Amino acid sequence: MKFIYNAPAILHKGAIIVGDTHFGMEGKLRTRGIYNERFSLGLFIRLKELIEINNAKRIIFLGDVKEEIRALDRTTIQILNSIADICKITIVRGNHDGGIEHFQRAEIIPSEGFVYEGLGFLHGHSWPAQELMDAQYIVMGHQHPLVTITDGFGKKHSQPTWLVAPPDQEKILMRYKKFNKKIKLIMMPAFNPLVGSIINYDEKERFGPLLNNKLFKLDRALVFRLDGTCLGKLSEIH
Repeated sequence: MKFIYNAPAILHKGAIIVGDTHFGMEGKLRTRGIYNERFSLGLFIRLKELIEINNAKRIIFLGDVKEEIRALDRTTIQILNSIADICKITIVRGNHDGGIEHFQRAEIIPSEGFVYEGLGFLHGHSWPAQELMDAQYIVMGHQHPLVTITDGFGKKHSQPTWLVAPPDQEKILMRYKKFNKKIKLIMMPAFNPLVGSIINYDEKERFGPLLNNKLFKLDRALVFRLDGTCLGKLSEIH
């Protein structure tokens, strides 16, 4: 497993893994007075570059492929068709992925996730399947983690980050009778740069059962910038 330098993406065993692309945001942006009809196209171009540079044979989307919650929109269909022309697509269902099963050129995985080459993958809004708890790592999206840092002049800066959190074995045992005691949770930054949630200030902003039930020790999570710099433990970042 490799965090791709300066990209919110993982390369693992010939697959690119990304989360929370939220294709088709153009309509939502227009309601806010922002007119960028090529926004989703820009995301696709970036994805295509990652696939080609890394010679990936597969792309795994960790949910929220699209912005529209209920239906499969035309923009998402067009982008997924273009990706399917160059590599295999696997989609783990997210809470925004209503109707995604109608796209027949992708493998659709239930929201409980699946294991691929030793790593567990899910979106994060549902409890993981038991098989994921036996993996070395669980990789999830959904939270879109950002951290806010205060500089020497008192100004706050937010940036997307990776978080790697250790398990709370007692809490895990309350839900799962069997699990890898060395398991760790990896929280992916969103691929879409317009979605994010500050995670080192507002403790109420916790998305999904793993975080809300504290099965992993978020305060002890190591935080990494997209360039690989380790910022320390989440509880130490202010």
